[in-house]
Amino acid sequence: MEDNKKSIFPVNADSKYSVIILLFALALIIGLTFSLWGIWLINISALRICLTLLVTAAFGVIAVIAMKLTGQEKKLLPTKNRLWLQILIGLAFAAVLCFFMGIVPILCGTSIIGSHTEPSAGFLAVSAVQDILFIGVCEELVFRGYIQNQFEIWLKKCKWLAPLISGVLFGLWHIINGSLFQVLITTLIGWVFGYCKYFIKDCTLLSLIIAHGLYDFSLVLLTCFML
Repeated sequence: MEDNKKSIFPVNADSKYSVIILLFALALIIGLTFSLWGIWLINISALRICLTLLVTAAFGVIAVIAMKLTGQEKKLLPTKNRLWLQILIGLAFAAVLCFFMGIVPILCGTSIIGSHTEPSAGFLAVSAVQDILFIGVCEELVFRGYIQNQFEIWLKKCKWLAPLISGVLFGLWHIINGSLFQVLITTLIGWVFGYCKYFIKDCTLLSLIIAHGLYDFSLVLLTCFML
């Protein structure tokens, strides 16, 4: 009751109205996601990058608003206890993912992250900002922060299904990249993220934000060193 009094709109997180809020949030996110196809056709690089970042930020804003409307805003903040461990888990998680998803396939003579690139310093700087400050933050707010937590509230007797559902939605969301393989890989990563948050006490939303952003950017860096 105390959480609901502090929310912008007094909706209980397990009420029927929370379903409407989730569906409305998903509709907005899906609409914005497919708007990226049009943005990616823009020839002016600076404008294309700015609009992409703006849309990405909007995903996170939608998730935050939805969480506040359903009284889940406390889930947005990392716990004060052992903050250093939450950060360390995020860093370690990013390193492990980079090793198994990036380095191991390369050592085996293949790649699931693309081919060799020689990006400019400007491109790397933009990628760092986009991956670490926008994609990592906003995608985790949506899928592990809002959606997974919302399903944990609904599925009281089988909360373990929440990471499974959020992971599938995370994978399907990447259909915009036009590859079924991308959907499968991101679904798997979504499950790993979700169940780590579910089972590991100090693996918080902050841990996943750090892991996600650094992992994405590490893959960009790896393409620079591929033969």
